[in-house]
Amino acid sequence: MSTILVTGATGLTGANVCRMLVGRGDRVRALVRPSADSAPLAALGVDLVEGDVTDARSVATAAAGCEGAIHCAALLGGSSQDIDEFKSVNVDGTHNVLDAAESAGMRRVVALSTGTFFDTTTGVAPEDAPVAAHPSADPYTVTKLAAFREAMARAAAGQDVVTCHPGAIYGPAPVVSRALARTSFNRVLLAALRGRLDRYLRFPVSWVLADDVARGSIAALDRGVAGERYMLDGRPEDTMSIAAACNRACALAGVTHRVDDVEPSADPELAERFGPTLMAIATEPRADPRQRPATSKTAERLGYVATPLDDGLRELIAWLREIGRLN
Repeated sequence: MSTILVTGATGLTGANVCRMLVGRGDRVRALVRPSADSAPLAALGVDLVEGDVTDARSVATAAAGCEGAIHCAALLGGSSQDIDEFKSVNVDGTHNVLDAAESAGMRRVVALSTGTFFDTTTGVAPEDAPVAAHPSADPYTVTKLAAFREAMARAAAGQDVVTCHPGAIYGPAPVVSRALARTSFNRVLLAALRGRLDRYLRFPVSWVLADDVARGSIAALDRGVAGERYMLDGRPEDTMSIAAACNRACALAGVTHRVDDVEPSADPELAERFGPTLMAIATEPRADPRQRPATSKTAERLGYVATPLDDGLRELIAWLREIGRLN
């Protein structure tokens, strides 16, 4: 039995990581803010330590005695972004976790990241693709790239660090309030299911069930190789726009409402509505995920297999009905 530190533990991925670790017999310690909705984690048997990933002292306190860490805490892209706030959480928070892990003598840190800053047009496998020459300048991408580079620098210096890069995460989670947070894809899908979303910016999305991301992150903790990155995407054949996924969910739920794609443009109304991160993703050149090879380093190292989108959406719909958010 190991003691594993989880940051961002109330979030969509972090809460599922906690649930799976507890379920297999690990002790789980979660760093949670005093204001966090952490009661569902306590009910799972998670050891809660109050603090904040931006505070080095509280991170060190939470890390003491832990054998490993899965670092899920992050400030996500939204319509309004403050660079200093993003830097504090995404960059400084990652520094704090890596410092605490080194001081505690942890065997490994799994740091969750994003794939938005990789150049996937070169033909190189995503796990080895270079960072784009000119990545987006939105605060989310800038700070997540800085955190990724720090993680890789630590790995090069001998610390056991791996990174995981999920696609668009959706699905059930123990902490309902965070699973349906303003920046979550769950909230977008729910809005469509309720008939409250009419259109969405068009770009290819690799949809991935939250359970798959959690399972892949734990596999990276167990079987990953220091310094490697792992792409926790959905199946290539399930890559589709947000509107298309919303319409798939509506069809599976027996809802007649449909959502239209909106082509990206320089229209300032689009930038205001969807924010700089999504606008950058929609307009920058990327390889079509559907053209990826059938096998990957992620699958070979971690045994990672993504859930078919229709199956995942059925899970989401059943959960939304169970918690009373969808009739």
